[in-house]
Amino acid sequence: MTIRVSRVALPAIVLLGFSFWGKASAQQQAPRLVLQITVDQLRGDLVTRYLDRMGEGGFRYLLEKGVVFSNAHHAHANTETIVGHATLATGAYPSAHGMVGNVWFDREAGRLTYNIEDALYRLLTAAAGIDRKTEIDPTQKVARSDGRSPAAILVSTFDDELAIHTAARAKVFGVSIKDRGAVAMAGHAGKAFWFSKQ
Repeated sequence: MTIRVSRVALPAIVLLGFSFWGKASAQQQAPRLVLQITVDQLRGDLVTRYLDRMGEGGFRYLLEKGVVFSNAHHAHANTETIVGHATLATGAYPSAHGMVGNVWFDREAGRLTYNIEDALYRLLTAAAGIDRKTEIDPTQKVARSDGRSPAAILVSTFDDELAIHTAARAKVFGVSIKDRGAVAMAGHAGKAFWFSKQ
């Protein structure tokens, strides 16, 4: 069954479970795969608006076989990447999950802080950190360390709860072009992968 997607204030999401979650029963198996796709700045109505131009796979497949939230809204105004992604990943508002902007003023440190910056967790790829001379993302320039982690996300994410529910048997990954998109979606329990300019 296809549900038409209306405009949403945040990026469009499609949550896909390879079972019929809408008709769950005690005898039904748990989903083998849960896939959350967050497309930053994709208005929810654009997927169905251009559906007639899409092939059999991709968005068409997700709309026909997945679970689609057709009227999803969050009551917060800041639509920066980390704010929206953390809200989608946790189900909590920014005041609870702590990700209030891509950059914020840390009163204790007396300086601006990049949202997922964490000197304790260095990047694994050599020379993959931020080069302030060539960096095009102005928020990245605020970071004083190349380390990244979800430590500043103050609440549990869906992925964290999935890992707990499966006693860490679930494989949880966050993949994004931006570090903050990958880390927010991977949560505390997952692994984050993002594009490296190096």
